[in-house]
Amino acid sequence: MKDILQNFDESFNLASKISQDQDKEQLISVIENWKYVHENVRPVFSDLIESFGFYPYLKEKESLGTAALIRNEYHKSEYLKNDSNGNLTFHFEQKQLEEKISNKQNLLVSAPTSFGKSLLIEEFVARKAHNNIIIIQPTLALIDETRRKLKKYDDFYNIIVNTKQEVKENNLFILTSERVLDILPVINTVDLFIVDEFYKISNKKKDERVSHLNIAFYKVMLKSPQLLLLTPNIDDINQEFIGKYHLEFFKTDYSLVNQKSEKIDSSAKKGAWSKNNEPEKRQQLFELLNELTDKSEPTIVYVKSPSQAEELAKEYIECLDNLEEKKFPIFEWIDENISEKWQLKKYLRARIGLHNGQYPRHIVNSQLEYFNNGDLNVIFATTSLIEGVNTIAKNIVIYDMHKGNPKITYFDFNNIKGRAGRMMKYYTGNIYYFDEPPEKIDETLDIPIVEQNKDLQSEILVNLETKDIKEERKSDYQKLIENLPNDLLEIFKANYFSVEKQTKLYLHLKDNPTVLDDLLWSTTTPTYDILSNTLGIINNILDENNGTYHNALAYKCISVSHNSLKEVIVKEIESKKEYLAKEGKDKTEEEIINLSVSEILSFIKNKAKYEIPKKLSVLESIVNYLSSDKKADYSSFIAILENEGVDEKISILLDYGVPSSALKKLRNLPNDNTLDHIKRNLQQFNLSEYEKTILEKAL
Repeated sequence: MKDILQNFDESFNLASKISQDQDKEQLISVIENWKYVHENVRPVFSDLIESFGFYPYLKEKESLGTAALIRNEYHKSEYLKNDSNGNLTFHFEQKQLEEKISNKQNLLVSAPTSFGKSLLIEEFVARKAHNNIIIIQPTLALIDETRRKLKKYDDFYNIIVNTKQEVKENNLFILTSERVLDILPVINTVDLFIVDEFYKISNKKKDERVSHLNIAFYKVMLKSPQLLLLTPNIDDINQEFIGKYHLEFFKTDYSLVNQKSEKIDSSAKKGAWSKNNEPEKRQQLFELLNELTDKSEPTIVYVKSPSQAEELAKEYIECLDNLEEKKFPIFEWIDENISEKWQLKKYLRARIGLHNGQYPRHIVNSQLEYFNNGDLNVIFATTSLIEGVNTIAKNIVIYDMHKGNPKITYFDFNNIKGRAGRMMKYYTGNIYYFDEPPEKIDETLDIPIVEQNKDLQSEILVNLETKDIKEERKSDYQKLIENLPNDLLEIFKANYFSVEKQTKLYLHLKDNPTVLDDLLWSTTTPTYDILSNTLGIINNILDENNGTYHNALAYKCISVSHNSLKEVIVKEIESKKEYLAKEGKDKTEEEIINLSVSEILSFIKNKAKYEIPKKLSVLESIVNYLSSDKKADYSSFIAILENEGVDEKISILLDYGVPSSALKKLRNLPNDNTLDHIKRNLQQFNLSEYEKTILEKAL
């Protein structure tokens, strides 16, 4: 390519062929190698770039004709700035969508990861034309990334990421669907409603929070806002849904990034991989990573599970020669709060990261920052990559076509591939994969609230208005609510939890008054016996599980609510050593430490901060419905679990990605203007440099 571009005749012929074939990929390759393009042919290629609508890539506008210059100006945003503080330029299809949204068209946009969908969100926030905007993001990490991008508009908008914040006149709500449901009763009007990663509304995706997204979407739409839905890789959509919400479905594969795929075969027959040739597969992976690292190309390796990520990282380090050890600011935090011997330090020293959904967000964010800055060469990532914040990767290696035990779908495969390449940075992204990819099938998005199939979740069904319940579901609805008093039904509806399971719990407590009495506690720090009994009811009745799993949960809850993270991990290590010795199992100290850290971080993220508080709230509401005199109040204990023991008046900083260890060091804070006080007095707190840096960025 370089030789062709440097030769006038060959370069000119290439331009003619690109024009004739409308070859976008070849044109992007020319842009990638722009410095080699023959000077006299550059105006021709500039015209081509303009005619293809690749306006952000226009480098030399002097040669453009008047009409082309006018079109280029037309594609500029009046509100958004680029890195050099000029007006940002949309590409052709971004501009099309911007016009449709300006004309109040409701849109469902299916576009590749590299399309630049987030720019559309920022454009309409920057205009400051709407009083109340709701943006639903699926994860707290994406909420924080969106907040940081849009923080510059806080002169007009009161930016709300947490339900404890006060609603004012002009609000920008950036929330998960659960939080939207919590705060919606105090929102009078919604002008613009945006749902990112909208595919998560589908029951096919088996996302545990699908009910919340369906109910939140349904309830917000009762306020008749303008609608913008964003998703990757959808081929079709339920037509009834399109009609009900007056949507236009805009599907595009338009991208300003090329992607090249390469399958890596084994030496076995037909190049297939199996358990038998796993060592060869790993060897091929490590050789590929070394080759890409030598080219200084940042690479993400997709793997099926956190344990596989750790195994591969551990083995890869052993293959590295001349290991130059790197030091990172996060090491100080790890030593103080986890363990000096935790494996992540060893990986980071070798410029290897682990993207694991169980890690505290600041650990993930710090690694992504190091990776995007070029300080890490490789990240081993699980499915958390698909929902993670944006990364700047030249290469994606798909080591395994599984997500845990199940195989990944073609939709997942496309989503993972979409992380290769980055507009304006890596014009061509490379995808390497070992196993046969899933078969291509058209991805039709199902919408449970509209389709109402027989497997529709009961918590969704009871939250629909009667007029919106389909004829074939009316008998199911009646069956759910029969014998339920209206006030109890309202409690069930507001819990957004399986109605069948709530009914079972209600009947059990109603028939067992002594069990009910034991649940009427209201302390901030329940004893182990009280908590174990309470979680036992949840485990055995609400979750319909037998056994004594709740005892271990209670022990861990008490531990995390009374101790620092490091103390909790030390206790877990001691407990694990005792257990392994009793069972006669042999593990190294390093293995025990890593296993203990993984289990505690996973427990805090999934159980303590989300699942247990949710179910305790459901239980409390039913207990208090049945008890006429004494009342249960689990809210203080729930707050300790959700906020990791952080003072509620600064718990919002957890949502900003600040570690709880730092927030626990902020003492003697005023009740008013708390965040301003912290900002002004940052140097007075006993924070590590790492904690201070994160806190400064958050504020």
